Amino acid sequence: MNTLLKLTLPLTAAIILSACGSSSSTKPTTAPVKSETPTTPVTPTPGTPEPAAVHSIQPENVAQYIETFKRQYDALDLQIDGVKYDISYVDSDRDANVIYAKYDKGFLFFGFDFDDNQPIASLTVLETELDDINDAIAEPKAYLFGTGINTTSDDSDNIIYSGSINNTVGEYSVRLLINESLLSSGNSSIKVEGDTAKLNGELGSLTYVQLNDVINNQPAVKTLLLQSIGGSLNDDINMHTGRLIRNAQLVTKVESTSKIYSGGVDLYAAGFSRIYTPGAVVGVHSWCCNDAGKSAADLEKDDPAHGAQLTYFREMLGKELGPEFYFFTIDSAAFDSIHNMTQQELDKFLLIK
Repeated sequence: MNTLLKLTLPLTAAIILSACGSSSSTKPTTAPVKSETPTTPVTPTPGTPEPAAVHSIQPENVAQYIETFKRQYDALDLQIDGVKYDISYVDSDRDANVIYAKYDKGFLFFGFDFDDNQPIASLTVLETELDDINDAIAEPKAYLFGTGINTTSDDSDNIIYSGSINNTVGEYSVRLLINESLLSSGNSSIKVEGDTAKLNGELGSLTYVQLNDVINNQPAVKTLLLQSIGGSLNDDINMHTGRLIRNAQLVTKVESTSKIYSGGVDLYAAGFSRIYTPGAVVGVHSWCCNDAGKSAADLEKDDPAHGAQLTYFREMLGKELGPEFYFFTIDSAAFDSIHNMTQQELDKFLLIK
């Protein structure tokens, strides 16, 4: 699994998940400020060597990467008492070794040891009609607790949890199949209204699939509005999602109630031009961790682990400003914290004019 992740905002408790954004419908009192011209990579002067491009996923391999993801994602499966359900990622708590997922009738909590990359034989089902996991935990309809849960794996790198779940009403067989695609997918959604695509959720491989579909099948879309984005679960593909935005010459926009963090800011920076509405929250921080367990802020500036991000920001913000912005983000806050950029900082890095 990818280890070079920009972590999303930390959980406020072991189970209660922190909110990433606001759904306020308050209209901006100040007109949006638009970056009138796109920021494109600066052409190097003669005699100035251009740094070699670095990619965690080579551009020519992205299509195959996405096809593998889609195949794995389609294999995700939950069966309760013989009835099949679709599942999708919600969040994870690496300290408590728990993954949270959503299914048609509620949510799942199941164990996973992130340090050893191994499943933990525990599974709980929360039945609810509520869409928000915080609300569901506060007002649960019913809990079903796993008993005799076993974990196995198959030849396709799928992990299978099987056993029973029960409560005072009855006992039911359960079988859950997951793989790497669940953790790298994110839970983003894109809603198209006119010439604008509205993006929300945690970013991941699913975001690339969704945005690629919009670009290829809805040519009227000219603007990507980023509303509530907690971060990216898969920076390797998120950078290629940003390249989709730039290559399609989409305008990126944040409105007064937008709250975008980490990998969401990476996508905002990819806009062919950018519209910032005063009041929007643009939050940045360091990432964690490399193979040695070090965060980006603990590495020397010439460490190879910076390479892919430096390549990306050179493409989006220019040869000089791109690296400066990247190192600003990793110095601004620890990986488990956040720094909300000031208007002066947004202006300096051409995220607002």
